[in-house]
Amino acid sequence: MIEVLASVCAAGSPRRPNEDGCGTAGAYAWVIDGATGLGDEPLLDAPSDAAWLTATLHEALLDGAETIDTPGELLRAAAHTAAARFTAERRRAPRERYEVPTAAVVLARFGEIVEVVELGDCGIWIEADGMLTRFGGLDRMSTWESDSARRLMSGGKGRTPEVTAYLRTVRNTANTQDGYPVFAPDEGCMRWARQHVVGAREGRALLVSDGFEAAIDDYALYDGAALMAAAGDLEAVLAEVRAVENDDPDLTRFPRFKRSDDATAMLVHFG
Repeated sequence: MIEVLASVCAAGSPRRPNEDGCGTAGAYAWVIDGATGLGDEPLLDAPSDAAWLTATLHEALLDGAETIDTPGELLRAAAHTAAARFTAERRRAPRERYEVPTAAVVLARFGEIVEVVELGDCGIWIEADGMLTRFGGLDRMSTWESDSARRLMSGGKGRTPEVTAYLRTVRNTANTQDGYPVFAPDEGCMRWARQHVVGAREGRALLVSDGFEAAIDDYALYDGAALMAAAGDLEAVLAEVRAVENDDPDLTRFPRFKRSDDATAMLVHFG
């Protein structure tokens, strides 16, 4: 059984669609973080291509959760569905990889054990039997992003053509040997998925997107244990994150590519 104790899913700006999502179905829980598009024009009829992928993935997980027994197979089925829909619904084929919508996702199944599959930089904290375990999250990408943002956006110049060109170059490496893993509308993305197991039948789990986990990795407002202790009021934690970002409007104290990112967190009790 899963009980949602608290959740928050907030856009980073009122001028942009929220490209995050979260949900539960059966024994599963998930958080999705769509990657903001870098193309000159959208490929899909949606608030954004990233929002389309988040919604498509969310629907596919809901559809398969009752009949598919492992998170790896459920995510593979969702990638297959997303690939078919992307081909059918797009206005034209992508000209470069950076035009393909992508998303980070963490998907967990709770039963006799906790099974996790993840792609990208969403994270999960699992608290059980007096232990706190973390999978995924920003630890793999935060140094790269901070250093790149410091170099490219020093002085609050914003999203210049140089920044966009650089981000496109990075996005073109998604799901390649020299790049980074991420969910895409392509079943081949599952080659890069990471899977984990925790031997726990009862406890709490906090699933987060990187915009929320900035409370730990970027702004040092919490460590993992403190965040789990505060997770009963996720709105208050997010308010602290936004306060830090609002006090740094030029993106100089904490170098980053957006003033505020979409932020999602969901706290569940399992067992």
